[in-house]
Amino acid sequence: MLAGVLTLLLLCGTGTYLLARDEAAQQAASGQPAAAIVLRELSSRADDPRPLTTAEVFPDEVVVAGPTANSYRVLRVQALQRCSVVAEGALVALLESAGCDQVVRATLRSPEGGYVITAGLLNLADSAGAEAVHGGIKALLDNGSGRLRGLPAGRGTGGLTGDATQLGWQVRGHFLAYAVIARTDGGKIYPDDPTAHQILSDLIEHYLRTRVLDRRASCGAPAC
Repeated sequence: MLAGVLTLLLLCGTGTYLLARDEAAQQAASGQPAAAIVLRELSSRADDPRPLTTAEVFPDEVVVAGPTANSYRVLRVQALQRCSVVAEGALVALLESAGCDQVVRATLRSPEGGYVITAGLLNLADSAGAEAVHGGIKALLDNGSGRLRGLPAGRGTGGLTGDATQLGWQVRGHFLAYAVIARTDGGKIYPDDPTAHQILSDLIEHYLRTRVLDRRASCGAPAC
């Protein structure tokens, strides 16, 4: 199995800056004073009890993400309360020990059509559990004892259930954002594939970890 870890440490503060900058620009255009945007830490499900929904994570038929606004067509969306469905092997127990009680995921097609991706958010009990899963995935992949599954969505997506996939993942608060990527022709994805790296960055960092979770973090009321 070919598995790659997406390293995104240099991008971690980008979403907060862009959200605040966009809001300030709107306020300046209207003549209103800029209001400070305070993002919650999302450190625990006890403080952030509202469940994820498909409407929150994948509300549209196309996801537009990344610095060049790449468009990913959404083929299938799924919300589950059993995290074991999206994992194999020892990763199932690791997710259970971290209190995973929900996953929202979607399968998407890359802009040029050569790749398919299952991307989603795992809802864990707290940030400590999320970090434990984050740190444990690579070891499980390296020794072949566990992995995250892709979600087939019709023609050209069968590679998501095979071994020739790449996986990226990143933590924010009590959530783990991840993506499983495969080529539509079933071919091998090499670790230095620039298109695969861009896709993982677009969907994990720019879309799930920043855009989706920034919206959640900027909402102070549990019901909003």
